[in-house]
Amino acid sequence: MKREREVQINVRISYDEARELNKLVEKTGLTKSEYVRLRILGYDIPEKPPIDFYEALKQVRAVGNNINQIARLANATGTLDELSCRKQYEELNRFIIDIKEKYLLPKKND
Repeated sequence: MKREREVQINVRISYDEARELNKLVEKTGLTKSEYVRLRILGYDIPEKPPIDFYEALKQVRAVGNNINQIARLANATGTLDELSCRKQYEELNRFIIDIKEKYLLPKKND
């Protein structure tokens, strides 16, 4: 199978530039090659989120699955369990607020 990337480029950089590149790459979780290719293509690369972000995402997915199950049951039976829906809706809203507060809203330095 032919490789997609046929051209190899070797670049000389200073120790300071290498340290800076390593810091930038480490923050993203990408390899140096992936990082450089994406930057060449004009992408701004966000820092890799902390591990607890992925746990929060998993919890939001679980609530979404619960809501989907409620919707399937409602479709199958023609009735809707309003209490279950309200509980899942409130839980989802709580997760969204928690995620916004933790990852998106500015934090005041003490």
